[in-house]
Amino acid sequence: MRTIFITCFTGLIGRNILSTGAFRMLAERPDIRLVVLAPESRAKILRQEYAAPNIIVETVATPALGGRDKLIWVLATNLLPSGTRRVQRRAKLARDRNYLDFIASEVVGFLGRFRFVRRCFRWFADASGSYGEYDPLFERYRPDLLFATDVYAPYDVKLMRLARARGVKTVGMVRSWDNVTSKTLLMAIPDQLVVNTERIGQEVEHYGDVPPHIITAVGIPHYDRYRDERLRTPRREFFAKVRLRDSRKLILFTPPSDRYLKSDPVPPVVLAALRDVPANVLVRMPIVGRADLGDYVPPPNALFDAPSNSPDFQEVHLSRAADQHLADSIFHSDLVITWASTMIIDAALFDKPVILVGFDVTPRSYGESILQYYDYDHQRAILATGGARLVRSSAELKEWVMRYLADPSLDAAGRERLRREFCGPLDGKSGERLGKYLLGSLKSNSKEQNAK
Repeated sequence: MRTIFITCFTGLIGRNILSTGAFRMLAERPDIRLVVLAPESRAKILRQEYAAPNIIVETVATPALGGRDKLIWVLATNLLPSGTRRVQRRAKLARDRNYLDFIASEVVGFLGRFRFVRRCFRWFADASGSYGEYDPLFERYRPDLLFATDVYAPYDVKLMRLARARGVKTVGMVRSWDNVTSKTLLMAIPDQLVVNTERIGQEVEHYGDVPPHIITAVGIPHYDRYRDERLRTPRREFFAKVRLRDSRKLILFTPPSDRYLKSDPVPPVVLAALRDVPANVLVRMPIVGRADLGDYVPPPNALFDAPSNSPDFQEVHLSRAADQHLADSIFHSDLVITWASTMIIDAALFDKPVILVGFDVTPRSYGESILQYYDYDHQRAILATGGARLVRSSAELKEWVMRYLADPSLDAAGRERLRREFCGPLDGKSGERLGKYLLGSLKSNSKEQNAK
């Protein structure tokens, strides 16, 4: 029996990979053993949801980075030569006025523009980083393949380094559309890399120094079931579930959490602007962090949907039922109001008009303003498609709400471009492509081992 290690350190990997056709394809093979590597806090729920005779959920320690590991991570973050990192440094300076830290990070960022410096840093990180704590896992299971589902996560990086040292083939994956330009310098280049879209492939080639011949775009596996209308809850049943009392049009509003926007309650301003709009408003609260409402009393046309909440992305778990509810919420909405988040792409997937909140409630410095996030590379690319409408005031917000409710075809061409660039192929076969790719990698690795 051949063994595949699959990392699951970030909570949303359950949704992105384990609940998709790719994982099912692997799990159906009796000659393959799948070992899912997860933090202790999430192992129990993963065992309950994905248990099978050939699936093992193995607990892996995930201590906070310290010492050399922390130093390497800070350097990797600042060496990433992206526009997003420059925005983040400017925002941090506006918040803390630490000019020494800003200058140091700018110098490191400048050095990160040079491929030679990036190569030297990777060598240094490999030589001085620690990963021996995972040796017992490799001794116990003797994996044939490591599937690192988030190549920018610190524990995935450690496992990729150890796999390389032990001669175990690695397939890495860029977890999300914003990771390449907003996380760190890619610290470990796998043997093969899968990405959702050609755009991400081009970015990781440019910023991560990944050879183009090892990059393969497969699409977004969990969108296979999002697009399958047979899986959608009927409208009347969904409205009853969320306690909507009438069949008026539905606005889905997903506010920012306090992880990104502190002490500036945007939701009350948005809901006040929607008070007289002839539609229901479903407010989906964040799954990570909190949204500040203060002492505001919502209008009668607003209802709140509070999914399970976690303090960070490592602990969050989006179950199959919860993910279906999210897809149903978007599918049955007539337009979506959100901010600089992945909800933009989710909404465009269903061809829903998208309005982005682009204003602060009170005057704020750039480092605390919601506007800083729209200067990120991936958000600039979103806005360039014309598939999402950035509004600068509550009055403009209401204006575009009324226009979209009257004519949802507005900006349809932009949403089509957005889907084309950020979703990849939407043929319902992304999970199948990923599964076949992993099986092919496992097969080719077996041939290589036999040849040796």
